[in-house]
Amino acid sequence: MKALALALLPALVGIGVIADASANTNARVSTGVGTSPNAGTSPGTNAITNPADNPTLDSLFRQDQADRDAAAIDWQALAARDAARRAQVGTLLDRGEIRSAADHYHAAMVLQHGQTLDDFRLANALATIAVAQAPGDAHYRWLAGASWDRLLMRQGQAQWYGTQYKGDATRGLYLYPVAEDAVTDAQRKAMVGHTLQESRDHVAVAAKEMNMPVRTPPPTLEELRRESATAGKDH
Repeated sequence: MKALALALLPALVGIGVIADASANTNARVSTGVGTSPNAGTSPGTNAITNPADNPTLDSLFRQDQADRDAAAIDWQALAARDAARRAQVGTLLDRGEIRSAADHYHAAMVLQHGQTLDDFRLANALATIAVAQAPGDAHYRWLAGASWDRLLMRQGQAQWYGTQYKGDATRGLYLYPVAEDAVTDAQRKAMVGHTLQESRDHVAVAAKEMNMPVRTPPPTLEELRRESATAGKDH
């Protein structure tokens, strides 16, 4: 089943699910750059529950979000809980129990908080399938875009949609480099709810919320690659 989800991804990209997300103007879009619209709530919370949705996946999703809403986060303990949730998602996927759009979204969000390229590839595949099943849902579109950005970032490539921020308390927060011409701002707005300039403007807001400085000027992709290579040599 994992292989099937990954195999479907190129076809979905080819039909424009990633680059040309539905621009349904009635769909709720993100009000915060870099975060999912109402990320802590499951899509359809205020609607009649779809009986096809998997309650275990819904529970895993809610646990994932609650862990990240905590006032003080023990990141080591969170990493262990994340790994356990990913293992449960893998079991459900192998059993063919991820079926509905919400199922794919919930599973993708858990995997979005993974550690490996395979985690991020699968997160993007599942989120993209959710968009194909329910293209009008802004939550699903946001995660498809954000998972694509994270996958690119973890491979040392520029992101497309401007959802990924990095930094540390010493050098400060920055928007990870963006391939500006990979998609248009209209496509960014349709997919993740904001333009590239809005992503850039959000750096200062996010840095203040996190009590971090802003890294000025933000590093280029080449600078980040050199820093990564230097850090590798130091180990």
